[in-house]
Amino acid sequence: MDCHHCRIGKFQPTKIAYYSPLNEHLMVIPNVPAYQCDVCGVTDYDEIFMLRLHYLIDKLTGKEPNLEMDDWQPRTEPASQWQPEPDRRSR
Repeated sequence: MDCHHCRIGKFQPTKIAYYSPLNEHLMVIPNVPAYQCDVCGVTDYDEIFMLRLHYLIDKLTGKEPNLEMDDWQPRTEPASQWQPEPDRRSR
């Protein structure tokens, strides 16, 4: 999948930490599935993970979970194991 930020790079599957404020605390979740651009480094968290996380946070805080998925679209390409591309400078 092409990067929506730099429009040059490709998103590669990775795992990174997720940080977010929750009430008066900082929530840190290690090893979160994400996609990171191999050129500019912009990161998108996995959509399914984010839906599940927001559902759990809503349940913990007493809010009614929002199960609407109006804007959500699944990725068109399946997540695969990242493989380095051939050296671009040699072209």
